[in-house]
Amino acid sequence: MAVTNRGEQLQIVASRMPRIREPHVAPLNNLADRIADHERIPRGHVPYVDPAQGGIHARALVLLDNPSTQAEAGTGTGMLSLDNPDYTALNCRNKYAEVGVDWRYVVHWNVCPFPTANPRNSKSTTAERRRAVVWTREFVALCPDLRVVLPLGRAAEHGAKIANLAGTGLTVIEDVPHCGQRGLNSKPDARELFDTAIRTMQRIVTA
Repeated sequence: MAVTNRGEQLQIVASRMPRIREPHVAPLNNLADRIADHERIPRGHVPYVDPAQGGIHARALVLLDNPSTQAEAGTGTGMLSLDNPDYTALNCRNKYAEVGVDWRYVVHWNVCPFPTANPRNSKSTTAERRRAVVWTREFVALCPDLRVVLPLGRAAEHGAKIANLAGTGLTVIEDVPHCGQRGLNSKPDARELFDTAIRTMQRIVTA
């Protein structure tokens, strides 16, 4: 499901596409292209990191599961943007605004960065997340200022665990629901858990 101002959001994200080779995001977006080439899929189907975020200078890595139809090129913007026209981006964007999270301190990525074999907007498989571990670790290695990892949802948390991100010295916040509508409605305290996690992340990156 898309948010109501889809056209406006698409324009915002499209205006940033010419900036995807800026120095703070170029290494990460070059990685996205290498993953696409390795998977033999068109470039952009591994969505690019939004240059409005911190890129390699980020202090927090927010991990989701896999590219949504709104992020993947062909069906969406081709960018992992907080301005994408979907409720995952909207809920995260609104919570960041409420808590005061500076986008320059954050970067978003997927534990399965390539499109999954399952229908779009469904979970990646364990095998797909394992196949992507090498990319997850390389992404983290490209971001030397990271302090904290926030996986959103069980699949993202599993991806962080099998990549052993906690073993790199980073704080990994666990047991956080996905911030899509389904995730935030999954149990009575889901929204509270999401709120607490974002506030914890904010404290760590601003300490």
